[in-house]
Amino acid sequence: MSERQLGDVGTEMQWEDEHVKTWDLVLVPGQSSDWHQHARPYVFIVTRPGRLKAEYDDGTSSERDYTLGEIVQGQCGSIHRVTNVGDELYSNSIVEIKQD
Repeated sequence: MSERQLGDVGTEMQWEDEHVKTWDLVLVPGQSSDWHQHARPYVFIVTRPGRLKAEYDDGTSSERDYTLGEIVQGQCGSIHRVTNVGDELYSNSIVEIKQD
């Protein structure tokens, strides 16, 4: 895939210290995140359930439903974006783990 400008991993950075960095990701129906890459190990916690389509830099994609409170370990290093393909507002909180 051609070179592209990568954006933030969430819609708003919330907090950071020497151990973790946290983000909120909030998407209205039809809205996509920036194409981005997680440089650190991370998890996200679903704060508003919904259906997301994930698209990857290699051209693959997948869709799945996320439930309220679900905790998901993300894939570090992959370039991707997510799109809210549901009918309601979707949100999650992302926690990136900083390694020494």
